[in-house]
Amino acid sequence: MGWLVKTGAFLLAIMLFGVGAWEITLVIFAWLFIPSILKFRRGKPGSSQDRGRLRGKVPVRSALGGFLFLLAFAALLSHGTFSPLVFASLGVLVVLWGRIPVASVGSALKPVDESILLRSFPLPVSWAAVAEVKPLTRNVGGAMAGVTGTVLVSASETPSIYVVVERRATSERSAETEILAALKETALSLSPLGAYLLPLDSKQAVALLRPSLEASKIGEGDWSTAVSSGTYDLLSIKQERGFARSLGLYRRVDQGRDGRGGLPPASQEFAHPPFLMEVFKAVGNRLTWPNPDQYTAFLSSLLATSSEPIGTRILDAGAGSQAQMVVVKSQGSPPVELSRAQLRAVVRMYDKGTR
Repeated sequence: MGWLVKTGAFLLAIMLFGVGAWEITLVIFAWLFIPSILKFRRGKPGSSQDRGRLRGKVPVRSALGGFLFLLAFAALLSHGTFSPLVFASLGVLVVLWGRIPVASVGSALKPVDESILLRSFPLPVSWAAVAEVKPLTRNVGGAMAGVTGTVLVSASETPSIYVVVERRATSERSAETEILAALKETALSLSPLGAYLLPLDSKQAVALLRPSLEASKIGEGDWSTAVSSGTYDLLSIKQERGFARSLGLYRRVDQGRDGRGGLPPASQEFAHPPFLMEVFKAVGNRLTWPNPDQYTAFLSSLLATSSEPIGTRILDAGAGSQAQMVVVKSQGSPPVELSRAQLRAVVRMYDKGTR
């Protein structure tokens, strides 16, 4: 009976399309095909290896995108005015969703007030956040080797390491939830290796990303020399499973535009990605990694007391230098100054009981 109903619905959709009622045809096609696609995505009973092999042959995103392109072509044949553009745009969005980095689709990142979030402009569904790595260990390469995503190394003035998290979300609240969850996962994986994450306030992040940069070319075989002895102010690394999938070296040209920043992409991809510990060792030949500071001690204490009530972990240590700044300390740590957005973020990141 199920197949008879579906066959009848399919024939009805074709007939309605022939008389110009393509809107109803779209609804019927969605009812017929989308549940099947989702069911195929979950996979039938069997080994996970078999399901992965099947999904690899027919990617769900590509299948759905192809279906939307087919609708766009059908709408074009029926002399539609706006429908071909709408369906084709949706197809492109489905196929490329999550594959293009924020830095490519949005040339500018704007700070969100009283938050750690940066919002992409003109693509409002792309968000980012930046967190500074506070190392306690001298084996920085070993600690950073497990981080996945974009890592920035500032080689000018005081050397610093930053982790960038990018997400797509339709609202600020959902973006904050997803980004904080990712930062928490990274922070808890780094802490046993002697490194801690301090999220930057959105205005601090924009100040870091604001300067205009000029890219330097890196060859497949001479990356080590360029990283260990080249002239650059910023190194961008795209990390994945312990390897540097791509690198980017940049020199600062000017201070850029106030209130906007941009993520420098790791544009040089490698056919044979170098091991991350090699990359950080090369960087260490050019600069000296930062020493532990009061923020390192604060974050370490915050993690060590994560099972205790929040009122005994975060202690008031005086007034901040600005209205949105607070001075706090943890048990046995020196006082530190944080923005309210930073304080909210670190409490959630270093609390093992909550997200």
